Order: sequence, then C-alpha cells, then structure tokens
Amino acid sequence: MSGLSNAHHFRKTIAGLCMVLAPLLLLVGVVIHPETGTEAASTIAAAADDPDTWYAAHLIVLISLVLAVPAVLGLMHMLREREVALGHVGGGLGMLGILAFVGIVAIEGFAGWQAGAGNRTEMVALFERMNDSAGVVIPFYVMSFGFAIGMLCLALGLYRARAVQSWTTVVIGLSAVLLAIAFPTASELLSIVGAALLFVGLGSVGRMVLAESDEDWEHTPEHQGFRPLAGMR
Repeated sequence: MSGLSNAHHFRKTIAGLCMVLAPLLLLVGVVIHPETGTEAASTIAAAADDPDTWYAAHLIVLISLVLAVPAVLGLMHMLREREVALGHVGGGLGMLGILAFVGIVAIEGFAGWQAGAGNRTEMVALFERMNDSAGVVIPFYVMSFGFAIGMLCLALGLYRARAVQSWTTVVIGLSAVLLAIAFPTASELLSIVGAALLFVGLGSVGRMVLAESDEDWEHTPEHQGFRPLAGMR
C-alpha cells in the first residue's frame, strides 16, 4: 500500500505500465481482428460472419485506448523540462486522436454487434450514411490522425531532449506513420507491423520508466550513451 500512497511513485508506475500494456493490447486486438475491406458492405460482412471475434477485438482495442491516455501523459511528463512545446503539442494531438479512435471503435463495435444479430442490411446502410456524413467523418475519422501526428511530435521531442535511445524514437515515429496509413486503407499487415513497432518503441520507454527511480522520474531524463542519428546532429 505504500506505493499507492506515494503519488510520484504511483504516477511513474502507472505511466510505465501503460506504455507497455497499451501497445501490447493494440497488437493483440489488430491480430485477432477479422480482415475487412474499405467498403461498408465488406466491413459489416466481416463482423456478421464472426461476431465473437469482432466483439473481442474491439473490446481489447478499446482497453488499449484507455491505457494509452496515461501513456501519452507520461511521455508529456518526460518532456516537462526540455522540448516542452513538442511535449504539449504532441500530447494534445495524441489525446485528441485517442478520443476520436474511441468513437470509431464504439461505432464499429455497435454496427458489428447489430450485424451479428441479423441486421446486416440495415447496418450496411447505416455505415454508408455515417461514412458520408461530415458530422462523423470530421470529428472522428479526420481527428483520429491527431494520434499519429502527436506521436511523431513526442518522438521528436524525446530525440531532441536526448531522453531515450535514438532508435526508440525512430521506431515510435515509424509506427505512427504505419498506423496512420493502415487505418484508411484497412491494411491488416500495416496494422500489425505498426502495432508491433509501437510495442517495441513505446514498450522500451515504459520499461525504462519502470526501472528508474522516483527522483529521476521528476526530471527529463538524459540518456547515457545517446547516439544522434546520421544527418540529425
């Protein structure tokens, strides 16, 4: 119970654990997610053909998004002394993207659940109307790209602050780009690769956070042996 009563230690532990668990659950979710196309009919068909897997995948991804909130806040905390602007911009956009993805997961999960209950035709029509509606496209689908942009800003901030190994920032940035491409193209391969890279990169930062002392957590870290990338010295 002493860890729960120590605010600094508790926040550090939660941030570190979420940096590891959020991308891990995302990877599990995209691996088991039924393959869909970019059309409403193919998406609803995938949900109706395997409703249990569809529901499980969306539930796991939803939990991952919840855990991503303290993970992003933890990255912002790591930039509280150096590269503060990138930390604020990246964290704000990242949170905006997470909220948008929560809405998308909820919409798709509901449509798939109804399709599995036998309302496939109605759900296809509803999905098509939502995809053509500016009230859905702008606040959810467009704003979801804020996550990728935010993670790129945070990765750049970590690199410029020399807070983590340089390769870690590259992996996090690359994962953000791949996930941003995978979403509109419904590419299962890019989703899996992007989630796996995010787990490697963000999980590495999380393990570092869990290993450091509470005193070190209160300051932007200076990674020993930091090696700048070629062309970015």
